[in-house]
Formats: sequence, structure tokens, C-alpha cells
Amino acid sequence: MADPYIDPYETKPYGKFAREQMAAVLLGKNPVFDDLVDWMIGKQLTADQAMSDVLDKQPKPAPLLDSAAVLEDARDTIVRFGAHLDSLKGRPVDPKVFFRNDPPSVIARRRLTKLTAAFGHILDEFGKHKAKIRDADHWYAEIAEVHLKLGHLEKQQRAARVEKVEVGPEVSAAREAWLDVYTANKHLVRGMLAHLGKPELLPLIFDDLAEVHRAGGVSDALPAGNEAPASEG
Repeated sequence: MADPYIDPYETKPYGKFAREQMAAVLLGKNPVFDDLVDWMIGKQLTADQAMSDVLDKQPKPAPLLDSAAVLEDARDTIVRFGAHLDSLKGRPVDPKVFFRNDPPSVIARRRLTKLTAAFGHILDEFGKHKAKIRDADHWYAEIAEVHLKLGHLEKQQRAARVEKVEVGPEVSAAREAWLDVYTANKHLVRGMLAHLGKPELLPLIFDDLAEVHRAGGVSDALPAGNEAPASEG
């Protein structure tokens, strides 16, 4: 089935894929259709460029954090801090003060929200026990820096979930114009393939019809608020 929603940023891989596949699959199948295929490719190229021009004018997002690197750094830090507490002579600070009832290695495997909260708890408790911790200033600074990055990463992930839904009127209008061309080309190609007796080739040209997407950056996940309607029957 077709994608129930093609967001503005997905128009670029979908349009490029359709142009390339119209040329690869249709040209030469029947000389009668070749001029029409070239015309459709040109229309799609124009629509793709217009959409790209609008997207290029949108405010550029802040540089994104590398989520894998941030999480790896956080997990390494919390495990090393636990080992540091264990290395203190006489163990003047009970690790449970910072880690509650879980060892650092378990906390390190928690999902982002809980990991961020764990670092926040460590910072809340740090001042009460700072005098008993060797190299306390160094550890506080490192833990605070990691906590800050985790907070930014949380905001980044939340923003990514709504980015596809919150588009301005210019982008929305450009997307609708792009969809008009893309859908019209799809109808024309469907008719051509029917004349050629090869209707099964349609998903090879329009990737939103494919069971497994081939265009880069395309996902089957629907943006929040754009759930597909339940099928009848």
C-alpha cells in the first residue's frame, strides 16, 4: 500500500527515485510512450527542485549531538565514578547515596530519560559529600557536563519527533504542489503499465507503493497525530 503520509523532507528521496526509475523501467518499453516519459521526468524534476528550494530557505537547525557518543560517554562516566568511589580509602561515602540500590553498570544501561535523571540525582547529592571525595571538583565538572549533554539530547529527540508535523505554511503549500505532480505522474504511469500489461512494475517506480522502501531516509513510522485510519472489514 502507499505511504499514508509523505513528509516534506521525504519528497526529496521519493522524487529522485521516481525520476530515476521512470527512465530505467519505462524508456524503451514502447517508443510511443518515450516522449511522455521524458515529459513526466521533467515535471517531476521541476517539482523536486521547487520543493528543495523551499526547504533550503527554512531555518537551519542547531548542530545535532551524536546520540551514540553522548550515551557512551555517560555510561563510561557513571561506571568510572562508581569505581572511583570504591577506590577511596575506608570507603567514606556509601555508593548507594548516589546510585541508590542499583550498581553503576545497571544504571548505565537505562534509557535516556532515566539515565539523565540518575545523573541529576548524583549532582543533587554531590555537594553533601564533596569533602569526602578525592578529586571532587574534577568529578563534579565531568558529571555536570555529561548531565547537560544528556538534557540537550533529550530535547533533540523530542524535537525530532515533532519536526515532521510542525511545518510552516510555505513548506506545507510546497508539499501539496509536489504531491499534485507526483500523484499525477503515478496515474499516468499506472495507465502506461496497464497498456504494457505490466501493472506489477508500478512499485518499482514509486517507492511509497513498495513493501520495502528503497529510497534513502524513508520510514514507515507515522509522525504523531497522523495515524493511518483503521482498515474496514
